[in-house]
Amino acid sequence: MTSGADMGTDVLVKAEVALRLERQLDAAQQITHIGSWEWDLDTGAVTWSDELYRIYGLAPRSCAITLEEFLARVHRDDRERVQRQVTAAVERGGPFGHTERIVRPDGSVRKLDTVGEVLLDAHGRPVLLIGTCRDITDDPREFARRVQAGEQRALEMLATGAPLPDVLAELVRLVEEMAPEAIASILLMDDTGTRIQHCTAPSLPDAYNQAIHGCVIGSQAGSCGTAAFRRKPVFVTDIEIDPLWEPYRDLARSCGLRACWSFPILATDGHALGTVAVYYRQPRTADPTVVDLLSRVAHVAALAIERRKIDERALALSERTEMIREDERTHIARELHDQLGQSLAVLKLEISLLAQRLAGDSVMIRKLDEMNQTADGIIHSVARISTGLRPAVLDILGLEAAISWQSQEFAQQTGIACELRARLDNVKLDTSLATAVFRIFQEALTNVIRHSKASRVTVDLGFEGSVVVLKVADDGVGLPPSRFRGHSLGLLGMGERARRLGGECVVSQREPTGTLVSLRVPLRQDEGSEQITSLHVVG
Repeated sequence: MTSGADMGTDVLVKAEVALRLERQLDAAQQITHIGSWEWDLDTGAVTWSDELYRIYGLAPRSCAITLEEFLARVHRDDRERVQRQVTAAVERGGPFGHTERIVRPDGSVRKLDTVGEVLLDAHGRPVLLIGTCRDITDDPREFARRVQAGEQRALEMLATGAPLPDVLAELVRLVEEMAPEAIASILLMDDTGTRIQHCTAPSLPDAYNQAIHGCVIGSQAGSCGTAAFRRKPVFVTDIEIDPLWEPYRDLARSCGLRACWSFPILATDGHALGTVAVYYRQPRTADPTVVDLLSRVAHVAALAIERRKIDERALALSERTEMIREDERTHIARELHDQLGQSLAVLKLEISLLAQRLAGDSVMIRKLDEMNQTADGIIHSVARISTGLRPAVLDILGLEAAISWQSQEFAQQTGIACELRARLDNVKLDTSLATAVFRIFQEALTNVIRHSKASRVTVDLGFEGSVVVLKVADDGVGLPPSRFRGHSLGLLGMGERARRLGGECVVSQREPTGTLVSLRVPLRQDEGSEQITSLHVVG
């Protein structure tokens, strides 16, 4: 029989063991930066371990925790997603996991990896959620994964044709996300290779960005100007005392900047394309982790800049090739019209004169009539070929008249009704722009003939602000599946012509049936043409 004293001793021993285990668990959580939690679904009570309080930047057990209190501390960009995932876990039951960012009372952001499980009662009803949160903000593997994901986002933007400033802005966001106290900036070299120009630095004051825009690089030109000049990284720990910042010290002081580390963005041949830099508001020695991040970002930025330069050169070459091709078409059309057309006209005149001299020879008269008809056919063919190569109406009367003429020709040849609404106000457009719009229009009509089975086409031509807009819509069968049109030379050609002019050509499904070709290109007028006094929205 156990005495009361023995029972009391057992309780004390068990209490000591439980307390020791609790201390060991707390120590283990502190070492691993893992906090644990429970959520009672019946009472709504939430229990956090001491380490979880610390992870959230709070003193252990300093405040009561509720679901609302927890969600309030989740980063606003993650809050809805986390709430949705927790609700789905309760409904589904079993284990679950997700990552979320939290905001501590001091404003710092931490990233947590949450793993949990929904426990059910005997009736299969969810009653308790238990789990752990691990602070992975400073985990080297997590850091590397997030950097790699950011680089991948920027490269995907590059591959899909995003503007270069947008790609570089994504890299700046990556730097500021991975180094929260840093203020990131990317500058680009000008065409002379002697000055740096502001590209993207959303967290720097506008006055600072404007002041350094166009600064000359050199051996004492701040961190970025010097890095671009040396083509080597420059690490300034304290702007107030570093001689490199002598010309810009007052500017930096007025903006509260005290440290700046800059990496040159180098091309494959070694010349500087720009710089990527981080600023701090207090003196700071170079952090190896941030230095490595800047090095990687500079490499991706170099890829993006060189890729866009290649794209620009290819676009310029394509435009030059098209100009040469169009000039050749114009030359051949004029040669056919002027030389061959005149020769055929002379031939018809000579046939007529010969017919007069041989008026009494019926056999020869018939032969001469046949020759005359053949000459008429050749003249008609020459005119048709010449017009197809380069319609004279485009050069003489302009784009609106050429579109109107082509619409009438299309309707007569195909029997497909073609309605035109044109409002260019007789503005004389730049020759290359007018030619490109006209060729895209011709290709759109060609596609209607080949593929649409349409009975009606509507054409809108006009302005939207300072943009020339052309819309060609048909009531046909619509677009084929994407796998069959991805390599259409006609669609590719229309898009390429538009891009050369800084515009866009989109081919889309039209509701309820048919296809819509929508072209938008920035307005360019011929030199010496009258200014536009009124622009109409087409539609």
